[in-house]
Amino acid sequence: MATANPKRKRLIEKSLPPRIESYIPESRLFMQLQSLERKLDAKIVRKRLEVQEALGKPVYKKRIMRIFVSNLAANQAAVVGGNDETDIEGKGSSMAKLASGEAPSWTLRIEGRLVDPPGTTWKTRPPAHKFSEFVNSMVIELERDPELYADNVVQWRRGAAEGDVDGFEIKRRGDEDVRTKIMLDIRTATDRFKVNSPILRELLDIRGPISKAGFIMKLWQYIKLNGLQDSEDPDQIRCDAGLRQAFGNPVVSFTAIPQMLHAFLTRPDPLVIEYTVRVHDGDFHMGQYAFDVEVEVEELARQGAGPLANVLTRQRELAHIQNQLTQNMQDIYNARSKRDFLRSFADDPVAFTHRWIDNQTKDLEVILGDRRHGLEAALSAIMAADGTGQEMTSERKQALENETSKWLKESALYDEPWAEEAVFHYLSVKTQERMQQLLQQQQQPPAPSGV
Repeated sequence: MATANPKRKRLIEKSLPPRIESYIPESRLFMQLQSLERKLDAKIVRKRLEVQEALGKPVYKKRIMRIFVSNLAANQAAVVGGNDETDIEGKGSSMAKLASGEAPSWTLRIEGRLVDPPGTTWKTRPPAHKFSEFVNSMVIELERDPELYADNVVQWRRGAAEGDVDGFEIKRRGDEDVRTKIMLDIRTATDRFKVNSPILRELLDIRGPISKAGFIMKLWQYIKLNGLQDSEDPDQIRCDAGLRQAFGNPVVSFTAIPQMLHAFLTRPDPLVIEYTVRVHDGDFHMGQYAFDVEVEVEELARQGAGPLANVLTRQRELAHIQNQLTQNMQDIYNARSKRDFLRSFADDPVAFTHRWIDNQTKDLEVILGDRRHGLEAALSAIMAADGTGQEMTSERKQALENETSKWLKESALYDEPWAEEAVFHYLSVKTQERMQQLLQQQQQPPAPSGV
């Protein structure tokens, strides 16, 4: 049964054999493609790391948050104006309501919701978000007599374990209109700061809050555009008239700029909304204006990943092409070996045959592992046929071994009458050694089995 994912065959080296260009001129195109492939692989690896980093970071989209301010009035009829009798009745009624917990009061409400983008339907509507998700802190100042009312400042800050809400309500007692000032610190994905230097705002064209990275990028673009970088020491910045006035130095080190940011960046101004709480002419009062604020909303579900949606398909196609390339490279190597083999035989058949026999002999000796047995047998045969009676010195023995090695390469050696008997004795010895090994294995006691 075939496996679902067959193991892909790879070559250690994908380069074409040397001198292949002289036989196949078109191979130069393949080498150029290989060089292009190496550059493309490096770029793909870099882009893949960038994509992985981008996928790990949340994506924010700018939306409009619309803020509404209103107030409710309750039990305001308890305090009325008029003659003394009415005033006395009113006061008596008011005291009675105070005793029963129904004193005149009002409730300030601050609410916000995201405005749907144009063309949004109920099917394409983005997920809902709470108003407090986009607020870091809120401060409300009430313009009331501090001698009568002590709680004229209300503060709220985002807590780690605090749930998000759609709005805020502040309830206070009172029967008079109250002017309020609402200050909201809008939350952003990255910390943004206000550039407090008018010179830098004008030079760098900064119109609103900006992040530290954005400020440094704008400063670097200004330096490159005006050629302020020192040619001998790139780390040194030769300030022009504007930067000299802002930094206070004619030369500034670029690596020191991040440490200098705290002198130019401060927290942005909060969003200030002024509203008057009205307690007469009805129980509900709405502000005359709504306030639109640009916020950054995290996209939880990415609708369509563009080219990333076909990554797996592209990878399978590349793997298939890689397998085809590997097979073609193997075919080229095999064809080259076959061509060299036949060309060598055509140029000099005799020398080719001798070389081929030598190689086959060496391979056979390596496979059988009996080169020394053949040498000893041939040496014994030569010594037996040698009737000179010379003394077996080391030089004589070396000469005989050289001659024996030469004879082993000739086919006539195996036609000697002792060759068949030598092979028989050699095989008999090997057979007896194998039988001894089998007997020893049978005599060994079996290993105890585990519990």
